Amino acid sequence: MKRKKMFQDKLIFGALSGVAANVIMKIPQYILWKLKMIRHPLSHYAASLFSTSEAVHSLRLGTLIGIIACTVYCAFLGIVFVYLLHYTGKRFFIAKGLIYGAFLWVFSYGGLCSSSLVKLSQLPKLPEEIILFLLLHLVFGIALGGFAQKFDKRLE
Repeated sequence: MKRKKMFQDKLIFGALSGVAANVIMKIPQYILWKLKMIRHPLSHYAASLFSTSEAVHSLRLGTLIGIIACTVYCAFLGIVFVYLLHYTGKRFFIAKGLIYGAFLWVFSYGGLCSSSLVKLSQLPKLPEEIILFLLLHLVFGIALGGFAQKFDKRLE
């Protein structure tokens, strides 16, 4: 019974939704990376906050750091989304997810990934990559909206 209650908590639900949406976004992102349509997945940008860009590619620990950082960040983004829904009304979940995803593309990819703290930010971004990352962020937003819509009735 306690486990059911735990998933009704907005913070826990938001974190889990963010992690699940991240997994959904990672699938096409990984494919695009393997096809060399994007030079770095977002986890590489996250890992380069903590280590050199060479370590991100050559060390398994660099990859692990990137995965952990991305997961924590997406959990936080999921929490923010669930609380935004709480305050803006629980309607139009997918539309709000799209808006949120577009904002994250501007804020996270355009702003944070361009910060000098991110070592990979020194590489120029190609126009094709920029558009592909917009689409990936929209997938993240749609997934968040979808999870919220599906499980909204269970939240307290």
